[in-house]
Amino acid sequence: MCYVNREMERRNSENLAAVGLTSAQLQTLVFVHRSALSGKKVCQRDVERELNLRASSVSTMLSNLTAEGYITRNFAEGDARTKFIELTEKGEDLCLINRELMDKCDAMIQDALTEEEQERFKELLIKIFNRINS
Repeated sequence: MCYVNREMERRNSENLAAVGLTSAQLQTLVFVHRSALSGKKVCQRDVERELNLRASSVSTMLSNLTAEGYITRNFAEGDARTKFIELTEKGEDLCLINRELMDKCDAMIQDALTEEEQERFKELLIKIFNRINS
């Protein structure tokens, strides 16, 4: 499992390096994207909690994402201390590209397995996931 995970991470890192992003930056963009799809607004504190990072780290990361044109930060109505994070078109496009890459990774895994093996693999992954999160 570790070898497969490392190989997938290596490929992911290569893809991120090609666009000049870190894993944490992509996680942030995907989190904002998913939140927006469900109608939720995201502020810096939400990112801090989601990624389990310090406020200073998130602040720097968000500044970089803003400078690169992936997000905008807008003040909340009636609260000048809270800024909501929104994806730009460039950020949205990157999230869609990431989804396509994830789908390709899933397809590679599925192509290596029969339908029965895929079903069993899914069951085992759920079992592992539940154990880790218990």
